[in-house]
Formats: sequence, C-alpha cells, structure tokens
Amino acid sequence: MNRFFRIARYSGVFVVLFVAFAVSNDCMAHAANAQTANGQSQNSRNWKHYRYDADGFTAEFPTEPQAKENDSKTGTRYFSQLENGNLAYFVEVALLPANLNKTSQQIFDDYRQGSAKAVKGQVKAVNDVSLAGNPGREFTIENDTMVLRVRLYVVQRRLYQILVVGTKDLINSAETERFQSSFQLL
Repeated sequence: MNRFFRIARYSGVFVVLFVAFAVSNDCMAHAANAQTANGQSQNSRNWKHYRYDADGFTAEFPTEPQAKENDSKTGTRYFSQLENGNLAYFVEVALLPANLNKTSQQIFDDYRQGSAKAVKGQVKAVNDVSLAGNPGREFTIENDTMVLRVRLYVVQRRLYQILVVGTKDLINSAETERFQSSFQLL
C-alpha cells in the first residue's frame, strides 16, 4: 500500500442519507492485488466499456473494475486503481431511503459538504449538470495530498456517484474526463 492512500485515507460520509463513498486501505489493497493477480501493471491502461444491468449503467474503466458492496450496504462500488495507488476511478450506486424528504439539490449539497469535511478539503468548483433528464452536480475538492472530482446523479431512488481520486499531478487529465463522461444510464 503506498504512502498516498495511507495518508489520504478517508470516508466522505453523506450523513443525511447514510450513504457513503470511501477510499479505504482495504479497497485499494484489494484493487491492487486484483490487478497484480490479473497480470496487469498498475500503470497499464486498457480502457474498456463495462455494463452493469443490475445497477442500470455503463462506464469505461482503464482497468477491469473490482466490485464491492458499499460501506452503507445500500449498493455497490465499482473501482479501479492506477499509478501505484495514486489514482483511482469509482462508480458507486446507492439506493436512497424511500422516506427521504430531500430534493436532489439538497442531496447534492449535503454530499458535497460532507465530503469536503471528511477529507478536510476545500471545494474548488461546483456546476449543475444533468444526464438523460436527471439532475446532477459536479464538483472538485482539494486538500494537501489529493483531489476529488465528483459527479452525482439522482435517478428515481438511486444516487450515482462517479468520482476520480488522485494526486494533484494526475487528476487533471483527459482520462479523468473520459471516465466521467463515459458514464451512461441504461
């Protein structure tokens, strides 16, 4: 496990919904071990399109993504890691509570605020977006060791979280945009 993710270990808790995304040592170690076991270099990029019918989306990943139940046990996290653990790509799907009385904008605001607090970072950019008529929000959070580029979409009772986490020198690349833009609903 590299020093970056040991230092930057965090859980961006979305307290209001009890929905979380997390980059943990266990997730990163699992991804690194799986890539090594598959004979892939952590620096190799073999972009492929992946389809997840059960979770209602498709996306391109630079290496075969690993799947794991999310921390709140409300959905699945798909992730791949590169650059010796200094860059990671995630799509997480979480089922929102049926009795949630929040607008999508409130959900996005709570998520952004919780994430910034969890990583002790500053929000650098926020934009409203949409996908197939569904509301979304994208934002960037930076701290001393990492940058998070996040896109969120609320689709009926699902929250889709498309994020890239990496060091400042790796995060602002065409590949980050490629990954986030490849996300499509089924």
